[in-house]
Amino acid sequence: MFARKSVLESVREEVDRHHHRLLKLEESAIRIAVDHKCNDHSLIRLALLRRSRDAQTVLKL
Repeated sequence: MFARKSVLESVREEVDRHHHRLLKLEESAIRIAVDHKCNDHSLIRLALLRRSRDAQTVLKL
């Protein structure tokens, strides 16, 4: 039989997916900074977040 998820479970899963996407963006920003010998990856992270937001990959919850 099909088990229905509660709203809380669905929200938790979506928050976990969102958090995972943010961690992947952070890893990408660090990798790009290291590849280009940058000391600070914060601007790269912001650029990736903006691009992801524009593409609606990462949404503000």
